[in-house]
Amino acid sequence: MIMNTHRYIARFIVEAETPLFVGSGESSLLKDALVQTDSNGLPMILGTSLAGVLRHSLLGNTWIEQVFGYAEGDKGCGSLLKVSSAYMMISETEVSEGIIEKIDDKVLNKFTNLLSRQHVRITEKGVAADKGLFDNEVVYKGTRFVFELELKGNSEDKTYWNSILEQVNNPTFRIGSGTRNGYGSLKVIAVYSQVFDLQNEKDFESYINFNPSFNADINWNDAKPSELTSDKFTKYSLKLKPDSFFIFSEGFGDDEADNRPLDEEIVVYKNGEIDFEHQTVIPASSIKGAISHRVAFHYNRLTQQFADFGGGKTGFDNEAVATLFGKAGQDNKEKVVDAQAGLVFINDFYFSDEQVNNKKILNHVAIDRFTGGAMDGALFSEKVSNLLGNEFKFDVFVQYNTEDEILKSLESALVDICKGLLPLGGMTTKGHGMFTGKLLKNGKEIFNYDNKEVLC
Repeated sequence: MIMNTHRYIARFIVEAETPLFVGSGESSLLKDALVQTDSNGLPMILGTSLAGVLRHSLLGNTWIEQVFGYAEGDKGCGSLLKVSSAYMMISETEVSEGIIEKIDDKVLNKFTNLLSRQHVRITEKGVAADKGLFDNEVVYKGTRFVFELELKGNSEDKTYWNSILEQVNNPTFRIGSGTRNGYGSLKVIAVYSQVFDLQNEKDFESYINFNPSFNADINWNDAKPSELTSDKFTKYSLKLKPDSFFIFSEGFGDDEADNRPLDEEIVVYKNGEIDFEHQTVIPASSIKGAISHRVAFHYNRLTQQFADFGGGKTGFDNEAVATLFGKAGQDNKEKVVDAQAGLVFINDFYFSDEQVNNKKILNHVAIDRFTGGAMDGALFSEKVSNLLGNEFKFDVFVQYNTEDEILKSLESALVDICKGLLPLGGMTTKGHGMFTGKLLKNGKEIFNYDNKEVLC
């Protein structure tokens, strides 16, 4: 019998690179879905949510059942890995642990009245479903959490332990819902790790006296792992510059214009406290939708499925779209479609006031299609964005690396963005949203608009 003579413990401080939604299963009069909260009413992530995502991300390893446990009929074993819940940091040094008597009023008010994002359910034809509008709460980008992992094992389990630590730093490791739509990306700020050999008297004494409170000081070394590189996913990087204006609309106006770019507050930890800043947002779902539509076109082209001969499938019926971007499960009289998660990960993108100018206002008037003249009372205005010559970079992670028509379709769609052939955002028929730039694949440049040639 192998004895569990060692205890591997790691404490993570992670920051939400994008908005985060880990649902509680509850709703309110104003929002369809609410996030998980602790006893102080602040956002948290249950340990079961973290453990489930971590186990799923490590599938394929032969030791997965040994570490995470399993149940199969009357056989099984318990998990050797203990995963704590992740609690929010209410300052640069204090964690929302237990019941806190005094919390800054500004922080409490902001986090008990979280942002909400609107969504619409998409049918298998790639269009909005009837009565498919819904919204959910999201935790602010920049919010930090602390959680802990502990593995019971022996000296030979260090390899498993390092794999677990690296997986948390994997760019495709996402928490909560909407992970394929820009939510749930976590950035590891720090990892404090320690190994206790219980056969050693000093280590045994240290383990027994270890204070498990997240607010307690620990004198461990920061062991932040490097970003995981894997043959299980392909990384594309786009470096773009807008030709002119672009707009990713909020759907509402303000006191200056009828339509304005989407902006949200983000959390910033500075001077020992939490502060909030307004930033312009480019939602990943907007970019994903445009790429998905163009992928269908290129896949039909590469596989010679043309409309003239009854081919040319779109939406979830297109093999490339269904494989890369997933599809919802359906059960009707015609057919049963199993749900499938997407393989493409794109983050929401945020720009500060120094990076983007949202002050330009364009005036328009609706045209009467019968007379060709201006419609009475139809004057409206929109506020558009300009990056002021700055470069706009975003990454696309794909858990698919087979060199076939599906991956080539995605690459062709990304090249179209870099060529200025695939506009992004709204008002594209007016010339907005045109970008040009470079495309890199796993760090290697495969297209450069300035060179006017495809290198792939």
